[in-house]
Amino acid sequence: MESNAIETARERSAAQRGEQQSEALLFSDTGQSICYWGAMVLLAVASAYLIHSQFAHPSVYARPASDPLGIVTPSWLILPLAPLGAVGSLGHALWQALRGRQRWKWLLASAAFAFVLAAGEVLAACA
Repeated sequence: MESNAIETARERSAAQRGEQQSEALLFSDTGQSICYWGAMVLLAVASAYLIHSQFAHPSVYARPASDPLGIVTPSWLILPLAPLGAVGSLGHALWQALRGRQRWKWLLASAAFAFVLAAGEVLAACA
């Protein structure tokens, strides 16, 4: 009975050491750098696919609402905003990372633009 308790305590301490080592790697500068660059690559691939599919398969967009004053924003002005935002945010994140400043806010901005592109794809498929 006592030997079983001692073995269980040893297993727990070995598991805790393994967990501490993995946490040390994850929260170290190397681990954070790997996560940052991995997120940047994934966002670049996803954004490139979404931008390619948007321009390769243009869908029918809703007619602009009629304004009593005749002020209508043309679709050619609105449609490229999300792709330009995704590319611009990723470019700025890359520029900051190459200068030694890894800012997650630019990756989050790029992810938001990629989400807008993906939502447009989903809405176009549903229509």
